[in-house]
Amino acid sequence: MSTTAVAKEHTTTTPAPGSNQFPPVVLDLGKVKKKLIKALKQGEGELMEDVAEAVEAIRTSLSAELEGKVLVPVVVVYEKKTAKKAGFMPFSFS
Repeated sequence: MSTTAVAKEHTTTTPAPGSNQFPPVVLDLGKVKKKLIKALKQGEGELMEDVAEAVEAIRTSLSAELEGKVLVPVVVVYEKKTAKKAGFMPFSFS
């Protein structure tokens, strides 16, 4: 993983034996700069390398049944909105 953020992988469930499905993998890249996110959206940069490494790690850990399947990474970028302050009006009646 890169030095930009500490990445944590989380899996939620385990696949049923003999199933062709495997659990989703969530890769948390933490708080990153807008410049890195812009590069990720263009398919470039350090964050894209982190995603590619995670996909490769998943690919190597697949069982023989799932070997050769196409893995499609879905990247979700979100921004946490700040809460609006309630209170006095921002203008004065003087």
